[in-house]
Amino acid sequence: MGRPAPPRRPGPGPRAKGGSPLQKQNATKQVSLDLTPPPLCLNQNPTMNRYSPPPPTLLNPLPPTLPKPPQLPKLMAEKGRGSEREYLVGLMFSKFDTNNNGALDRDELVQVSQAEEVSRLAEECSLVDMLRYDDPNDDGHLSLNEFYTAFSVSVVSLDKALEVNHVSARVGDNLEIKCDVTGTPTPPIVWRRNGLDLAALNSEDIRVFVDGSLYLTRLQLVHAGNYTCHADRNKDVVQTHILTVHMQVTPHIQSLRPGEEAIMNCRATGEPFPKVEWLKNDEPLRVDIPHKYEVVGNGTQLRVRNIGYADTGAYMCQATSVGGMARDISSLVVQENPAPTGEQQETRVFVFHDWGIAVYEPDECRLFHVIQGTDVIPGTQEYVCGDKGTNCSWGRAINVARDTSSHGSQERQGLVVSVQQMVVVDVIVTDQYPVDLSYVPNLDQVWVLNWRSTKDEGVKTIQVIRDASQKKKHHTVHPEPIDGHFDLVKDLFVPPTQDLGHDFRYAYVTHTNQRGLYKLDLANMKYVKTVDLTPYNCVPQHLVFSSLHGLVVMDCQEPVTGRRTGQLVLDYLTDAVLSHKTNLMGRPHVVPDSSLVVTVDTLYHVKITKSSFSDHGLEYVYDVITTLNVSDVTFFPSRLTHSYDLYAASTDKDDIFFLELHTGKVEMITGVGKAMPPELAEWSNTNRAIVSAGVFGHYMVSPSEAAIFVINGETRTVNCEIGSLVHPRLAVWNKESSVA
Repeated sequence: MGRPAPPRRPGPGPRAKGGSPLQKQNATKQVSLDLTPPPLCLNQNPTMNRYSPPPPTLLNPLPPTLPKPPQLPKLMAEKGRGSEREYLVGLMFSKFDTNNNGALDRDELVQVSQAEEVSRLAEECSLVDMLRYDDPNDDGHLSLNEFYTAFSVSVVSLDKALEVNHVSARVGDNLEIKCDVTGTPTPPIVWRRNGLDLAALNSEDIRVFVDGSLYLTRLQLVHAGNYTCHADRNKDVVQTHILTVHMQVTPHIQSLRPGEEAIMNCRATGEPFPKVEWLKNDEPLRVDIPHKYEVVGNGTQLRVRNIGYADTGAYMCQATSVGGMARDISSLVVQENPAPTGEQQETRVFVFHDWGIAVYEPDECRLFHVIQGTDVIPGTQEYVCGDKGTNCSWGRAINVARDTSSHGSQERQGLVVSVQQMVVVDVIVTDQYPVDLSYVPNLDQVWVLNWRSTKDEGVKTIQVIRDASQKKKHHTVHPEPIDGHFDLVKDLFVPPTQDLGHDFRYAYVTHTNQRGLYKLDLANMKYVKTVDLTPYNCVPQHLVFSSLHGLVVMDCQEPVTGRRTGQLVLDYLTDAVLSHKTNLMGRPHVVPDSSLVVTVDTLYHVKITKSSFSDHGLEYVYDVITTLNVSDVTFFPSRLTHSYDLYAASTDKDDIFFLELHTGKVEMITGVGKAMPPELAEWSNTNRAIVSAGVFGHYMVSPSEAAIFVINGETRTVNCEIGSLVHPRLAVWNKESSVA
C-alpha cells in the first residue's frame, strides 16, 4: 500500500521564512517505458553518456524472490503515482547493491556484470564504466540519485543554502512550512519528526497538504524541534527545519512604599539559552549605578533598593536568542498607601494531618484557620474525616483554580475545601479509594486514580471530575474504556502544570506488566493510541514531561521480575523513542522550567544524576552520591541561574539536602526535625514530603513527625517550626491572589 493521500489545505496561511512560493501539483507525470535492448555504452563522452535499462530477461529485475528495495515502499505506478521507469531502475539499484549500504562500488558492478553476462551486449564497456561517467563527485561510489541520473530518471535537488531552515513562531500561532526539495516532475513530499512520517499521525494540529507543505495549528512549546522533508522515494536529499516556539508572558505587578526594596524576578528559558538584559519603560536600565540596583544570577532577579516615586514603571526582562526575543514584565507602583496586589498578598500553606486541616501564613508562621476532622460538613450530617473519632486519611491534595481540592481516601469519596470560606463545601462520590489526583487547568478537569484496596496492588480505575473549579455539586465520570474494560489500569500519568504554562493535550496510562503505554486524549476522555515498548523490555514506572522540548522521560522495569531496564525518552508528539539509557537507573524529575532532568536512584545508595536535553534524548552532565536517605525532592528558583536548585528531605535524619544544579555544590540545612516512621506513611506517600511555593515564592515546607518546618529558599535557612500537629502528611501552597 502507498502512503495515504495528504489533505488539501483549506486556504492560505502564514508561511515559514526561507521557503519558495508554493507550487500546487494536480497530477504526477506518467512516463512510458521502452524495454528494447539498447547498447550499454552510447559513446565515450561523459557529458553525453546515459544508460537505458537492459531487457528484463538480462538483469531479471522482477523474479518472485527479489527483495523489495529499501528505498521504495511500493510500486507506486500501480496507484497512479510516480513512473514505471523509476520503479524499475530502483529495483536494479537494489539488486546491484549487494551489501545494502545505499551505494554501488566497483566490486558490486563487476559482480553484476559477470553474473548477468552483460559483456554480451557491448564489448567496448561494462557497468564499471558508470563510475567513470556518472560519478560526478568522483568518490568511487554511485548513490541512488547518481544511478537515477544515469538512466534519465527524475532527480530531486535542494539548494545547499536551504538545507537548514530556522523557523520562529509564538505559542498559539498557526504556521505553514514549505519544503524546498524540488524535482521534475515534482515529487510527493514526506515530512518527518524523529523519523516518524507525520502524515501517519492523523493529528488535527499537524497536517501535510497535497502541495507538500506542513501546516501546524495552535502552536505549543512541544511543537518546537526539528522537522525534515524529502521526496517520497528519495531520502538522500533532506531539508531540516528547526522550529523555535516562543511563549507569551504575563505581567507581574507590585505596589510598595517609598524607601522599601523591590525585587523583580525573570524566568527565561530556551535552547540555546538566551542573552538576558533589563529595561525600564523600553529603555535599557543602568544597572551599574552603585547601591541602587543589583542583578542576581545573570539576570534572573533585579533588586531596586530605597525606591522612590521615580522608580514607578514597567521593568522588563528581555531574553534574546537566535530564535527571537521574549519579554517578562514586572510593573512597579510606588505610593504612600500601596494597594494590595497579587505579589504582595499572603501565600498560605494548607497542611493535612491526622486530625484535620491547618492553614498557616509562612512569613510569621501564624495559624490562620483550622478544619477539624470532627467538623460536620455543611448541608450534611457527615464528619470531615468519616466516623467521629476516626483519624483523617489523606491520599493527595491539589489546588484547583479558586479552591484547594483535597480528596481523602475514606472509601468512595473526596472533599472540596473552599479557600474563601475555609470549610468543606462538597463531597464527591468516587470509586473505592480515590488516592491520586491531577488537575488540568485548561480543561478544568480533575483526574482521579482509584485503588481497589489499601495497598498499591492490582488493577485500578480512572474517573474525571469536570468543571472542577465551578461552585456546584460535582460528579465523576469514567473515560472511554479500553476494549470494554474499565479496570485494567495500573497507573495514570497526567502532565503537571509547569512554569512555561503549556497546555498538554494527552496523558498516558499503563497496565499491569504490560510493556507499553496507552495515550489518552484529555479533552475527549478517550484512548487514541497504543505505544509499544516491547523492544525495550519496558514496563513504565514513572513518567515526567518536558514542555520546552516536547519529550517524555520514563524509568522502566522488566515485567514480572521487576528488574530495572533503564530510562526511555519519547517524543511527545509522535511517541517515537529517541533514546534508551540502559545504565541510567532511578526516578526522573523534570525541573519546572523543563531545562533539566534530575534522576534520583535510592536502591543501593542515593545517587542524583543531572542530565540535559538534546536532539537525541538525554546527555549526562554529572552525578552526586550522598549518604542521606532521600524521601522526597523539590525544586526552588536558583539565585545564580535562570533555572532551579534541588532540595531533598530525608527519611531518617533532621537534615535537608541542597544541590546547586548549576555547579554541583552540595550543602545541608540542619535542624528540621525527624520524619515520622516510614511504616506510618500511607497511600504510596513518602514519610516526609518537601514542597516549594513555586517560581515566585520564598519558602518551602517540610512536615516532620509532629510539626512542619518553613524553610526560606532564598537564604537556605529555617524560618520557623510549627508544632502541635499529629503526623502532618501533605502540604499544598495556595495564593490568596488566585481567588477572584
